[in-house]
Amino acid sequence: MKNMAFYRGTEGSVKFDDAGTSAAAIASTTGWTLNVVKETVDTTLIGDRTGYKGTEGGIISATGTVKVLYTATSGDETEAFLKRVNTTGNTGNSLFELYTDTSGSKKISFKGVVTGSRINLDLDNLIQIDMDFATNGAITYAI
Repeated sequence: MKNMAFYRGTEGSVKFDDAGTSAAAIASTTGWTLNVVKETVDTTLIGDRTGYKGTEGGIISATGTVKVLYTATSGDETEAFLKRVNTTGNTGNSLFELYTDTSGSKKISFKGVVTGSRINLDLDNLIQIDMDFATNGAITYAI
């Protein structure tokens, strides 16, 4: 049996650039999710007696979440990322890079828009901020 490389969550990271050109690391990232969905188009014909529905793939979209620990960082992409949800007129041109490895060679990249944020403050925990996003255009997999 061939040995397979497995990746742990501790190896991942996130880079972001609100200008959409050169992504920089988001400090204190604790995790990320990406949910890619392909709409389907029903191609079943009237009178089709096969007993099976016909389907073709349609438009692809994705949403996700980046989780960061609050560190009060300023003047970098972490601050820009956290403030992006409170910015009007966002064109969806922000650059996102989601990494699955520590070497920085395995990533999923796309342009998108920050759509929401949740600040989680508990008495016995560090402050965590969950930032939601939606993709805008193509999603590139280099994993």
